[in-house]
Amino acid sequence: MHSLRQRYGGNLIHSFVGPNMLIINPLSTPSMYSEKVMHMFKGCRREDTAPHIYAVAQSAYRNLLTTQQDQSIVLLGKSGSGKTTNCQHLVQYLVSIAGSTGKIFSAEKWQAVYTILEAFGNCFTTMNTNASRFSHVVSLDFDQAGQVASASIQTMLLEKLRVSRRPEAESTFNVFYYLMAGADSVLRTELHLNQLKESSAFGIHPHSKTEEKQRAIQQFTKLQAAMKVLGISVEEQKALWLILGAIYHLGAAGATKAGRRQFAHHEWAQKAAYLLGCTLDELSSLIFKNQTRGMQPLFRGGTDDASQGCKFTALECLESMASGLYSEVFTVVISLINRALKSSQHSLCSILIVDTPGFQNPRLAQQQRGATFEELCHNYTQERLQTLFHERTFVQELERYKEVHSCRKHGITDTYAHSLRKLLQSGKLTILIILIFISGASLFHGTDWVEYNIQGWLGHAKNNPAAQSAATLLQDSQKKNISGLFLGRFSGATVLSGSIAGLEGSSQLALRRATSMRKTFTTGVAAVKKRSHCIQVKLQVDALIDMVRRSKVHFVHCLLPKAEAFGGGDPRVPHGESSDSGLMTLDVGLLRAQLRGSKLLDALRIYRQGYPDHMVFSEFRRRFDVLAPHLTKKHGRNYIVPDEKRVSL
Repeated sequence: MHSLRQRYGGNLIHSFVGPNMLIINPLSTPSMYSEKVMHMFKGCRREDTAPHIYAVAQSAYRNLLTTQQDQSIVLLGKSGSGKTTNCQHLVQYLVSIAGSTGKIFSAEKWQAVYTILEAFGNCFTTMNTNASRFSHVVSLDFDQAGQVASASIQTMLLEKLRVSRRPEAESTFNVFYYLMAGADSVLRTELHLNQLKESSAFGIHPHSKTEEKQRAIQQFTKLQAAMKVLGISVEEQKALWLILGAIYHLGAAGATKAGRRQFAHHEWAQKAAYLLGCTLDELSSLIFKNQTRGMQPLFRGGTDDASQGCKFTALECLESMASGLYSEVFTVVISLINRALKSSQHSLCSILIVDTPGFQNPRLAQQQRGATFEELCHNYTQERLQTLFHERTFVQELERYKEVHSCRKHGITDTYAHSLRKLLQSGKLTILIILIFISGASLFHGTDWVEYNIQGWLGHAKNNPAAQSAATLLQDSQKKNISGLFLGRFSGATVLSGSIAGLEGSSQLALRRATSMRKTFTTGVAAVKKRSHCIQVKLQVDALIDMVRRSKVHFVHCLLPKAEAFGGGDPRVPHGESSDSGLMTLDVGLLRAQLRGSKLLDALRIYRQGYPDHMVFSEFRRRFDVLAPHLTKKHGRNYIVPDEKRVSL
């Protein structure tokens, strides 16, 4: 703790913890991420570099070139700890240093990618002023020369219900505010946004403060420029704006609370139907009619009330349609991004960068509410990734040392294995299963208890047909720019529709990833239950873990410096303190809880007791063949060895 406080006070936010990287979020933009700094790490070995996020990227890249094995970089930490920012730094380093075939991947293009992702996937929460509400994997495929030959982005676990229902004092996705503030007079008239309704069933309202409006206008201009960089045409953009406008009008239309299920304000529903390219009757039928046909009761042998659990209120039907429409928009946006990144160039192996929403606990942000179902899903994903860290750091190492019989005569294996067994036996191996409500500490975040408000959670086990109707509605739209954008997406298997976006890549590695994910969704009973939202969440996380597990994993642990950082200020210079008091501005209790929850100190102890590195035999021979001078003298420095293992041993 003293070391971290000293380093943070000196603006050294990166630290090596054994083989892992620890980063304390500075919540500012230091000058340590320039192109000049990138070149300081180019070609370096890990032991020759200072702690930096670029060192992680360089280590993964070097391992990829040496072993020709897929690499993964997984970012872990609480919401607001800087994972997405570091993800961008990793991508920028790899693209800049490795270069790309034909120079098709520029820094400008990747900046445009993240501008679009931030607009459609981020929002304001009580824990982060610009929080990602989806998980994504950036896949960089490299060719024989070590250049980026192709790239793609896969997204999952989009918090689509945020469009229509969200925690109090939080926002919907950024793009709605950008559109309402930044649309010019022509677009505003076309979307019927000249007059906005004071009340909305979805709570979507434009910013009221002048500075927020100005910022939103600037962001909309930036978003349009980013789309132009990625080759998204004006007509394709307009199709997206039409659907977003329709979602706004659906919220303004509302739904009846009692009696016949229908719109509460038909004039606003008419505007939504016009923008979507259908009639009001067609829209009303898809949302409200025949919603219980073919559905089974949630409970069998129960009371009448239980058997009626499959019915939906008018508002629930409306919310499902809105979330379904936005899910389709987000999916097609990812497809348009990947269209600009795809390449048919031959590639050998990949580096995957995994960024998921951080661990959520409203209590940490002084919120007097229980966590939502969506926050449970994000926490579940973090737990599964932390479990992978535990497996790779402790369980796998124990198995490795069990196999090294030759080391036992030195007492190394026995001592190391004893330490590992002691650690594993002390850990609580209970994983928070998303389908079962249990009380107890989870494996890694037992130091940070989360209370959940389970009101309405039963609804997540239902399958509301209105959400599935959204895809049909967009395909059959009378507006050609809308139907043209969505018709091509539904050729072939649709088992992943609405779950994982971005599997359209044309490279052989992208096809292999898509096949692996589809296999996860179609194995056993998964195909039967795939329409259940809860099962969908579990399968998405299963697919993510399975994809990462196949590679060499590098972990980056991002830590939050202070709970007050959620407000968006700079935690290093609080109000009333000078910058000289930097050592005292870290929340020691919060930092200690994060260290304990991540098991980083345990990992460091094991690292110090065992061998510091693992390398392939060819690398070992090249590094230490000076110990066998007779071989060097006989064959020269660059001699070819048919059996690297035999020479190394």
